[in-house]
Amino acid sequence: MLSSAYSTDINTAVAEAFTNFWHYVIQKTPSILIGLMFLALFTLLGYGLRSLIKRRLNKGTHDPLLTSFIGRVVMATMIIFGGAIFLNQLGLGAAASGILAGAGLSAIILGFAFKDIGENFIAGFFLAFSRGFSIGDVIEVAGIKGKVDSINLRTTHIRTFDGRDVFMPNAQMVKNPLSNFTRDGLLRYDFVIGLDYVANISEAIELIMKTLDAEKRIEHEDDLKPFALLEQFSTSRITLRISYWVNSYDFLGPIAFLQTDVMNKVIVALTEAGFNLPQTNLNN
Repeated sequence: MLSSAYSTDINTAVAEAFTNFWHYVIQKTPSILIGLMFLALFTLLGYGLRSLIKRRLNKGTHDPLLTSFIGRVVMATMIIFGGAIFLNQLGLGAAASGILAGAGLSAIILGFAFKDIGENFIAGFFLAFSRGFSIGDVIEVAGIKGKVDSINLRTTHIRTFDGRDVFMPNAQMVKNPLSNFTRDGLLRYDFVIGLDYVANISEAIELIMKTLDAEKRIEHEDDLKPFALLEQFSTSRITLRISYWVNSYDFLGPIAFLQTDVMNKVIVALTEAGFNLPQTNLNN
């Protein structure tokens, strides 16, 4: 008997709570609709401002990385404003303020939890306005080497040469030393060749230079001409280091295979000319 009465009380309370909630939703429907309208309006405004800013900036700068980042920031700002107005229309503005004002410990916990996100966001600003690379550059940072594909508020997208998509946190891009292989369009390659002590070094260097001069894919300007240096005397050989410059703007094209061709041509030329190459060690 008591159990039946208790069950009836529960059902009545649930029905009453549902009714109150339904009346509250109906009462707040105009505010919800207005909030959704503002959220949609600010979202559309964000899209429009992002497109407008990109068009304006693209006319004055050739940096797609900067224009893309600024467009994302404007878009996110508009959505945040729209979301704030939406919450305020639901009557959650005062409640949120009270929670933030009275929950000091929670604020500290959230601060630690989102420290990395904030750090990467701020680093994104630094990268957008002051950095050592642009979209399409080949870079290496923190042991990751590849082509820069894009940058957003938190990460930089790097496409590696073995097909991996690495999303590097922006803070790591700022904190770690960064190597840019394509910034000025030039990159030097080196390799080492060993010759017998009986070899005529002058003739060998002359033949190497002649071979490199015939290679049209490397640079031959006055300050970028290939050269060979006598590097070391070891117990069994004389070591020569050969260096040359290439245009790294085509880094992912034939230049990736150019060094093999150059070394092979030099070895063939020296061998056909009668030079002995004892324990030749080819290195980058």
